[in-house]
Amino acid sequence: RLGVLHVGQRIEEQADFEKIYKNAWADNANACAKQYAGTGALKTDYTRQWGLIMDGWNSLIRYYKNNFSDGFRQDAIDLFLGNYSVDEVEPASPLHVKKDWKFLALPIIMVVAFSMCIICLLMAGDTWTETLAYVLFWGSASFGTFAIILYNGKDFVDAPKLVQKEKMD
Repeated sequence: RLGVLHVGQRIEEQADFEKIYKNAWADNANACAKQYAGTGALKTDYTRQWGLIMDGWNSLIRYYKNNFSDGFRQDAIDLFLGNYSVDEVEPASPLHVKKDWKFLALPIIMVVAFSMCIICLLMAGDTWTETLAYVLFWGSASFGTFAIILYNGKDFVDAPKLVQKEKMD
């Protein structure tokens, strides 16, 4: 209708144009997704060669970011859109929340304990009882720290710090 193609021509017959168009579309999707979610767009496997692998990688990154490091993004969006108004009389910033030692120590302990459990399984000791003792120790240490993290889960999540302002009637 716009006169880009001659009468009877189909887009599917224009391989070069179709490739350029799909790549431009995927680039636009990536730009929008990076602004909103912090990673490239998902479902680019239709237009990109490594799309399926990148979808899996981006999904993992999004899960981590959405749960553990993305509260500031929502705070910035709320400030920008006017969903939160700054109270000039409030002495302390609502964005600064002091975290204690467990936010760094517990995940490190869990990863080290789980890694040691796997290493003990792969590198068996002199006897099976020795191997079992090491695996049980490191397995219980990793399970214990994981349970503590789950119990305090809301403290580990990076939730937005700002609350939306009340709607004006």
